[in-house]
Amino acid sequence: MLNIRLTLLMALLGTCIFNSYASRTVYLDSLLATVEVKASKYPTKLAQTGKVVTVISQEQIQRSLGRSLGELLQESVGISIVGARSAPGANQEVYVRGANTGNVLLLIDGFPANDPSHISSVLDWNLIDLGSLERIEIMKGGQSTLYGSDAMAGVINLVTRKSGSSVHLQVGGLGTHAESFQIQKNSQSFRVGLAVKNFQTKGFSAAADQKEKDGMGQQNIRVNLGGAIGKSADWDLFYQSEFYQANLDGGPFMDDRDFTAKASNHAFRGQYHRQLLKGDLYVRLFHEITHRFFRNDSTDVPMNAWSSFSESAYIGLNQGIETYVKYNLPYQIQSIAGVELRNQSTEQTDFSISSYGRYDSPALIAKLANIQLLGTYFTLEKHQTDLWGMEIGGRFNQHSLYGNNLTYHVNPYVYVMPQGKLFTNYYSSFKAPSLYQLYSPYGNQALNAERGQTFEIGYEQRMGQFYTRLVGFQQNVQAGIVFQSMNVEPYGRYENISQQKTKGLELETRYVWKGFSAELGYTFLDGNMQQRLNGKDTTYSSLIRRPRHQGSLRVNQTISKKWSSSIYIQYVGTRADYYYDDASFQTKEVALSSYLWTEIQTSYTLSSKWRVQLLWKNVLNQLPQELYGYSGQPTNLQISLFGRF
Repeated sequence: MLNIRLTLLMALLGTCIFNSYASRTVYLDSLLATVEVKASKYPTKLAQTGKVVTVISQEQIQRSLGRSLGELLQESVGISIVGARSAPGANQEVYVRGANTGNVLLLIDGFPANDPSHISSVLDWNLIDLGSLERIEIMKGGQSTLYGSDAMAGVINLVTRKSGSSVHLQVGGLGTHAESFQIQKNSQSFRVGLAVKNFQTKGFSAAADQKEKDGMGQQNIRVNLGGAIGKSADWDLFYQSEFYQANLDGGPFMDDRDFTAKASNHAFRGQYHRQLLKGDLYVRLFHEITHRFFRNDSTDVPMNAWSSFSESAYIGLNQGIETYVKYNLPYQIQSIAGVELRNQSTEQTDFSISSYGRYDSPALIAKLANIQLLGTYFTLEKHQTDLWGMEIGGRFNQHSLYGNNLTYHVNPYVYVMPQGKLFTNYYSSFKAPSLYQLYSPYGNQALNAERGQTFEIGYEQRMGQFYTRLVGFQQNVQAGIVFQSMNVEPYGRYENISQQKTKGLELETRYVWKGFSAELGYTFLDGNMQQRLNGKDTTYSSLIRRPRHQGSLRVNQTISKKWSSSIYIQYVGTRADYYYDDASFQTKEVALSSYLWTEIQTSYTLSSKWRVQLLWKNVLNQLPQELYGYSGQPTNLQISLFGRF
């Protein structure tokens, strides 16, 4: 069966490469020159920045109907989403350039999206609906000068759709179905939109070598309002409500029939924008609250389970206000000056029942478990057309517990040869301790921020239908926060005792000709972590669950005016994972095998408004293992019907 699938895959790949029906030629140099991103907090042309920025377009998102946000981001060079190809509802760990999870800042329409109740302050990615997005902007490197805490390895900005009305219906393998619609009405003075999504899947067993299916349901509601105020000002309000519920298993190779997780996120975001004589003024505020609830009932108790019943509840509150001014100075210099205040708090309860009776963990309450973080920043940017450019900036941060710290960046670049650009970047960055690391029973209120330094050097070349970018980077993290065991109660706490060094290469190449395009990506990583344990310095690889080598190829072909197809192949190299061995009472290392992930996608336009799309995932059915003892997504086919109005 594998040989048949492999033969089919190679035949379709050959068809895509050699079949090029008439379609107008698209030149990448003109395309990239007009794409705008907000790497500097205001729209900037992609060709006019020295930062490493990647844009996932609406076309790429639409091509990914039937996939999750994590599955799509897994395609990106330098990014690994552990859990994206595991069972539905699995915890998704986001690694950018090998940095630890929690070292990348998630933005939604430019607003920070955090869950302060999480051990790393990250929002659960299972809450996010990919179909609601217009585009995704990925900014790599330390971005703390403009975006503050957590932006040590990069920033991922999810830009939601605010134009057009549409409907999407999906059905497919693993008992999956989804229904969504969006209505958007815009006029010169007012705009209003509503989007609703329901997703359900029966899934497959989260634990490896088990048969019971672990399914998931997801629901999303989004409302946006906006309008003009005179000729020089406008406003926007957003409300977003996201839910999901999932079945979980008890651990590696351990089935559990009554372990469930539920989560919700409610977010209000608002922005006021006014055009000034020589710039723009922005005022932004946000308020979001996240609930997470886990229950492991007593109707099914796995063998070797520590408890027969457990229940955990987490609430995270994330609030903030920011104002900044973009001002045009003489000599084509643009400046940004801003101030941002964030407030975060959490409430957490947890109890379990075992043969020893009931145990309640010390509760966290928002009155005590909270922090405030104030940041003031300033940047200058100079772009000399077709010659050179530079951005410099700094940020002064004031934390309500650990005090003050400073971050800065320098981003010079020069244009060389026709359509070539050589750039080098230096960033300093930081990540504030999470509320759990500060206030939990294992917390330490004397913790300082983790500090990062990133150096990049790269070259990109655009030439007609061809584009390539090669980047080398190194990131050093000092005062890293890790859990250190103790011989007395509480038998461990968090300390600033680790140092991490990660270096690597990223290669991206794209070629477009008529109806044909090909995208090639490769990532190499090497990293180690050093920490002091029991009075001794210990060094080990920091690439836990992260591959040293990862490469991908996507080939797209427009076969006719109505029909297009694509093939995607990704190689994920071997990875190291750790698990606790009950027999020896020790943590042991295990190697996760490399695998080849393959997809075939085809789309056919039925009319000017309707399109049908087929996505065959994991064509070779290699069953990837992203975590030791847990299953990978089997081969499955998803069919989507998409309409625009």
